[in-house]
Amino acid sequence: MDKSVEILQASCLSAYAWPESDPHAVQQRTRKRIDQDVQLVKLCAESSHINREAFEKNISKEKLSKADTILRVLSHEKFQMNGKLVREEQKWREVVEHAISNDQPIDIVYPQFCVIPNAPKRYTNMGAAAGEDATIEFFKCINEHVKWYHKPGIRIHALSDASLYASAFQTHQTEVDAYYDNLKERINELNASDCICLYDYSELLRTQCRTDYQRLYYTIWQKVWSSSIEEILPNTDITTLRNSIRCSVNTRRFQLTHQDHLVLFWPPEKRDLGHKFWNTIEAMTDIAFREVVTIRLACTEIDIATRLWLNAIRASCHKWQKNGRWVMGLRTYPEYFWSCKILPYHGMPIIRNSSKGKPKLEIEPEVMLRGRNDLIRITIGDSDEIYMYVTEDVEKEVIGEQTYSNPKGMRSNEFSI
Repeated sequence: MDKSVEILQASCLSAYAWPESDPHAVQQRTRKRIDQDVQLVKLCAESSHINREAFEKNISKEKLSKADTILRVLSHEKFQMNGKLVREEQKWREVVEHAISNDQPIDIVYPQFCVIPNAPKRYTNMGAAAGEDATIEFFKCINEHVKWYHKPGIRIHALSDASLYASAFQTHQTEVDAYYDNLKERINELNASDCICLYDYSELLRTQCRTDYQRLYYTIWQKVWSSSIEEILPNTDITTLRNSIRCSVNTRRFQLTHQDHLVLFWPPEKRDLGHKFWNTIEAMTDIAFREVVTIRLACTEIDIATRLWLNAIRASCHKWQKNGRWVMGLRTYPEYFWSCKILPYHGMPIIRNSSKGKPKLEIEPEVMLRGRNDLIRITIGDSDEIYMYVTEDVEKEVIGEQTYSNPKGMRSNEFSI
């Protein structure tokens, strides 16, 4: 069992200087999503394009084989974070060679796409936002680059773990289903079905290895609850891990005010341990903490990627090894692990200009975006589902003049204000 596995990124909630006044009490320019917004997200993905001429000069100098050339594309720093370690894995070279010899897409298995119902991260969204669209467009970009040298391209098997972690984060099944169904719709609407196949991770475990998984789950569960987490994960930053999970549990159900969230999730020195929901959230975190560790270790042991896709590259959104191999540390959007380390579903997307004057998409907790008068809030139709936030300068340069409503809060019946 790999006990040094990196489980979650830091949540970053306490790393931000939250607004002290309630962002829901402030009017914010708001409009519905239009086609240009989707195109803007696609434009942000263009920063990942590789200069083909320069790239081919380098591979020509090195006299790389077709398989090594493709592996060099897949392991390019614009696409993934584990660098040369990935291209040095003999198994991945064999996967690419197998795909070439069979004239089929290169399979990549990637656990991705969860539901995080922590209100300050995502106030109301149950479905996908521009962050998920950015991931889809990013995967399409990688596929286009691989097709330079291998016509069938790639096929990413995305294992959605929204249902898998619902028991830990206490996410209601209605939210899990809404997210999964909407994600399927976005993959189709963005014409990505040729390179992205979406699966419910829990359903795969149930249908493909239920007995083995349940036995492992309960064996590991007993150890996790009878031992300290430090013993179970000796090489892991336990404090960061627990903080990440604390900022992922379902706080929407409590209908907390902004002031409640401040004293519950601000940096530790500013928190109110006497708050009426403090003990409740701590108890939820303790349970979620051990549940997440149990699930992740059981899934690592099962290694469903190898079971179901023997000839596939394993990808992860973390910089780490899986089952003794350096996996492809696949980014989820161009800025991931460059200027931003938050996964799309741990916050909401904001598009601003980079230092080079080009639009870039990053993810921030929604508490940092709601109510800002320098941002445009973009909704999906008349609902309180948010697609993204855009800075005023990007709006003027790329989208052009629009008509806005100026609602407060987050309820759809306020959009007529």
